[in-house]
Amino acid sequence: TGNSTQDNGDTKLAQKTTISFTGSADLDNGFTVSYYNNVSGEAMTNANSHFDVDMGDMGKLRFAGNGASGNGAVGAWDDVMPAANEESWHLGTDGIDQQVRDDSFIYTNSTAIDGVTVILNYKPGETTHDSTVGGGIKFTGVEGLDVGIASEDNNTTDGAVVENTVAYIKYAMDAFTVGFQANETDSQTASADTEFEAWGVSYAVSEDISISYGSSTVEFEDTSLSDQEADAIGVSWTNGSMSVAASRHDTANVAGAATDDRDITEVNITFAF
Repeated sequence: TGNSTQDNGDTKLAQKTTISFTGSADLDNGFTVSYYNNVSGEAMTNANSHFDVDMGDMGKLRFAGNGASGNGAVGAWDDVMPAANEESWHLGTDGIDQQVRDDSFIYTNSTAIDGVTVILNYKPGETTHDSTVGGGIKFTGVEGLDVGIASEDNNTTDGAVVENTVAYIKYAMDAFTVGFQANETDSQTASADTEFEAWGVSYAVSEDISISYGSSTVEFEDTSLSDQEADAIGVSWTNGSMSVAASRHDTANVAGAATDDRDITEVNITFAF
């Protein structure tokens, strides 16, 4: 990854250090239970873990011990615009301010109604703040169409609750996929609201090669912050067990800082064994 704000001495090459453990079993009643855990970094610390109970037509219940597994619909759908590699605002912000909490529950059902997926999540509180619940629903019942909306409060700071809302629409036709997304935070804190808009388009050149272009803007109610504006182009290529994904980003006013403009290049090479 190359970042125009890095010092010349910073390394731009890195190797993934994550090791993942998975296991699953079928129960006599038709349910399936599965477990996932990964560790990463030099210290091999736990980064992500969850336990799932798949109940078939009754949906799937997840206990997320820690990490992104407990995000819920708002975190999962913060930016789902078509992209061959990273989101347009890579290393910037998507404007979402969700409550982060381990030991969460997430319920997903995509079979009760044809073409409809429902996600509900619960994040427990702590001594300093209340628990929170969130939910999302998406519709894929029309060929090529994917539209969804989700909402969740952030109760981390008493008296400064933040209401998060995400909404998107995508449509795939032949080799093209286009999309538009709008996120919004409504905070009890004065001048702390944000609005995020993004769009993207991708084209599958062949079964192995895809290209994309995306753009996004974050508007801050706080007048001391400048609008974050980002554009990105991406490409992905698969050759047997090897895949390469790359993107080039031009981001102005990262997270609202008028003095922070960045040009970012990222190339990922992955081998499957």
